[in-house]
Amino acid sequence: MTPRGTLWLHVGTHKTGTTSIQEAIAQRRDALAAAGVAIWPQGNAQDLANHFIRPSLWTIPRLLGISAPIDHEVFDELAVRMDEARGPHPDLLISSQEFCMMRDALEAYVLKSTLRQVFDRVVPIVAFRDVDDWRASRADELNRIGMWERQDSLPDALSSDGNWYYDPPAVRRFWAQIGPVVEIDYDAALAAEGSILPAFARALGRDGLFDGLDLRLNRRGEEVGA
Repeated sequence: MTPRGTLWLHVGTHKTGTTSIQEAIAQRRDALAAAGVAIWPQGNAQDLANHFIRPSLWTIPRLLGISAPIDHEVFDELAVRMDEARGPHPDLLISSQEFCMMRDALEAYVLKSTLRQVFDRVVPIVAFRDVDDWRASRADELNRIGMWERQDSLPDALSSDGNWYYDPPAVRRFWAQIGPVVEIDYDAALAAEGSILPAFARALGRDGLFDGLDLRLNRRGEEVGA
């Protein structure tokens, strides 16, 4: 295939309104298509992301048996699937907070090698929040879904809730290898606009895309989304 267009890759992080963003993307599917942007069939592309994540890491989808560890035989197939998902549109939008688990050189290599078969450009979009709040909200989520003890029992490097994860500079360094990173300040977005959605629309270059939507799925405190 001939590389073309842009991949808008929303990589998380966890607990920065990703569920709201994914629901908003689904509700604005037609508007995005009219603007030349297709969306990945699964709102949360966690299975796709886990194909690229190092096999030693026990992500939640892997613990639940939803996603298998990395399989080097499928990368060409994944490139074809992304091209098919894009269809006639120039661009594709994919979202999953699982992507922000990536850190090492092999992950960067296989991801770049796959994506460059399909796209001229990759734009990672990443949201950050106060690290202490990020960690506490993630722990609350893991407790809620019954995964806290399983994650806490793993060695730090193998746990998707390890100390290594809560490291914004490391996230920035990884994704800067993949494309020009667009950052969203989650806390500032909530303080200024009550939602991350307007900031995410601007990150896509589609100001106003989500106007009129109210997707505050998590109303504990001032937190929006998952």
